[in-house]
Amino acid sequence: MSLTCVKMSEDVWLTCTTHALSTETEEIMGLLLGDIEYSKNGSVTALIWGASPQTRSDRRKDRVETNPEQLAAASAQAEISFICFLFNADLI
Repeated sequence: MSLTCVKMSEDVWLTCTTHALSTETEEIMGLLLGDIEYSKNGSVTALIWGASPQTRSDRRKDRVETNPEQLAAASAQAEISFICFLFNADLI
């Protein structure tokens, strides 16, 4: 199935835009944190609730790489945020 829609908060949009504009002369890298929602009619929506801008570890023009520590930190952020989301959803 292909993605039919993307929903993100204003905070995520601003984070991505700020990251892109602050380094407008070079390529950037970042991770979007979220979930995929499948509807009964067959549409697939990406629900983006977080963004983790990454700094480049290699400054060569033909490379956009990040270091493993940044990826591990983003992964931990995603897990913690998801657990908090589940905990808050159970309280509602």
